[in-house]
Amino acid sequence: MELANGSPPKPKTQPKPQAPSAPAAPAAAPKPAQPKRAGGPQAFLFEIADEGANYYRASDATVELIAGLYSDGRIRLADSDDRRFAGALIGGHADLLELQRNEWSEVYLRVTPTGRMQLELRGGPYDAHVLTCEPLLQ
Repeated sequence: MELANGSPPKPKTQPKPQAPSAPAAPAAAPKPAQPKRAGGPQAFLFEIADEGANYYRASDATVELIAGLYSDGRIRLADSDDRRFAGALIGGHADLLELQRNEWSEVYLRVTPTGRMQLELRGGPYDAHVLTCEPLLQ
């Protein structure tokens, strides 16, 4: 049978069967919340997972470091020149090891009469610097 416009009728087609869908993959478990990990010196501080840690920008007129003070007494310092220091505070004092050069220096943690925290460094590349600490926003 032809249509009025002269074209032959289109054959009727059967719908193709749908392939069975694969079972849905189980949802991944949410990752625990962690501080934002930044590149550079901050990455060194965030290697230690410690919810009780405090992070600071420690600086004077010529030097800027970042510092991590951890709940178990450890301290880490880092600068933008890829120097990394690690130690353990005991009574406000720590011997610091510069990890890349395997050299020792010291840091003293103190609080000023106005309540500001300072790091006094002795030996190493920052000898005789007293750095005032300001909390880092994470």
